[in-house]
Amino acid sequence: MIVHVATTPAPEQDIDALEKIHTDLATRGLAPAEHLVDGGYVTPATIHRARTEHGIDLVGPVRLAPTSRAHPGFNKEDFSPNWQDRTLTCPNGATSPPWKPTLSDGQERMSVLFPRATCRACDDRLKCTGNVDGKGRHILLLPQPLQEIQNQVRRDQQTRPWRERYALRAGCEATVSETVRAHGLRHCRYRGKVKTHVQHVLTAAGTNIIRLHQHQPGDSRTSLGTRFTRLCRQTIDRTQTDTR
Repeated sequence: MIVHVATTPAPEQDIDALEKIHTDLATRGLAPAEHLVDGGYVTPATIHRARTEHGIDLVGPVRLAPTSRAHPGFNKEDFSPNWQDRTLTCPNGATSPPWKPTLSDGQERMSVLFPRATCRACDDRLKCTGNVDGKGRHILLLPQPLQEIQNQVRRDQQTRPWRERYALRAGCEATVSETVRAHGLRHCRYRGKVKTHVQHVLTAAGTNIIRLHQHQPGDSRTSLGTRFTRLCRQTIDRTQTDTR
């Protein structure tokens, strides 16, 4: 069932609409315990914000670390941070000097640079650093709560239990497909955001009514939607009855 409708301008990114959606749901007492979203909504920051501000477990794929095929070495989550000493230890046991605060895309980050001498002596240097000029490995860390979320989700989303849990997202995609293909959701009949939002609300309400109508009481299945498919089912049922 569709319980909330948000209408935004086309250029607005999905991730920018998420906070208002959660706030509106919470205001109406409809905040979900778990919200399954696609990758366009998910960053460590949005997961952390949904969890701390609204108590919502945001579930979706976090972008994996960019890894070169030629140098498939250690990823950031393979390193162990010491948040008290502000150091990072690599999988082979080398520890960095204390990291330095920096900014990346205007966001707070920690810049970790391993010494050249340490990395040059490592057998995995070329695979790890991806460079041939002898530089040490350089890593940008997120603030602690965000880095821990990123590491955890990147590990979890490679497991079968996480994939089975996230498979429920297919129901959301099916709802989008139904409203777009069957009910013309993306064809605006009016000018202006306010009137367009009314159209979206009515489309969602109509979709809910159709789904309720198709639901068979006492049966967990839903009836087949089109007249042709219902006719096929009736023909099969009659054929099976006649053969008995």
